[in-house]
Amino acid sequence: MEKSIKKQKLSPLKRREHLIAMGFISFKYVGFILFVFLPVLFSILYSFANYNAAYETEPFLSIFADRFSGFETYKMLFNSRYADEFKQAILNNLFLLLSVPMGILLGILIAAILSRPNIKGSNTFRLLIYMPVVASAVAMNVIWRYMFDNQYGLINKVLGVELLWLSDDTLVKIAIVIKNSWGAIGRTMILCLAAMYAVDDSYYEAARLDGAGEMIKFFKITLPLITPTLFYLFITGVINNLQIYTDSLIFASGDKGARTVVYFIWQYGIRNSLYGFAAAASTLLTITIMAITIVQFRFSNRWVFEG
Repeated sequence: MEKSIKKQKLSPLKRREHLIAMGFISFKYVGFILFVFLPVLFSILYSFANYNAAYETEPFLSIFADRFSGFETYKMLFNSRYADEFKQAILNNLFLLLSVPMGILLGILIAAILSRPNIKGSNTFRLLIYMPVVASAVAMNVIWRYMFDNQYGLINKVLGVELLWLSDDTLVKIAIVIKNSWGAIGRTMILCLAAMYAVDDSYYEAARLDGAGEMIKFFKITLPLITPTLFYLFITGVINNLQIYTDSLIFASGDKGARTVVYFIWQYGIRNSLYGFAAAASTLLTITIMAITIVQFRFSNRWVFEG
């Protein structure tokens, strides 16, 4: 005879504990709904409407049917008086992505040097290199702006030149790439050091017995085994650089040579209250970031070590 298994009825104390636990857990989901899901949903809705908050008195949803414009706002990004500015912002963003591989390469180099034993002052040097990572983005932009100042900047004084870093459309982008490359060194260094220390010594011991030198061990053992960390740095670096804003506003003071897509969104979505237009640009940027990330994951198996 089969015994039927009856579900035990929870005691009042257990039910109370479950309710309290659900109450604590619900904060995360409520926060996600209020501050992530709903803003994204409204942003997508805004992108399909010709909505200017500065001239509207009724709630957006109540007039959405009247303001619905389909893909017209998206077409305006590439076929209107704003098109040249939006295309320039895209090109600026692509140029500024150069700081991602440069910062990673420099960070790996410094991590490889500091990972060697008996390096005097290595802890102090790590601290100094990592400080820009924890510093305020606004503060760092102000400091670098003084360093690249056209007339009194330290860069021009040291190099003995008079380059207009903050006035020339091309030089200002180069300055931002230099600044961001330096800022990425600390984060790359710390994570790569952690990955290098996690490599099993048996690999190096076997290579030493085979007569392998330091360069061979680095390129044949260390570098392949830390590729998961490099992949993470590359993914997050691309995402962060595609969302650059403070560099355009603080460092470049809105110079057209450094205006990024996010700056473009702020300029027309916040300053000019063209919410539908800015929301369309935001949606395109989000889709672009998602697509690039998916492609990176798709091809990661070709070079990322899977232990």
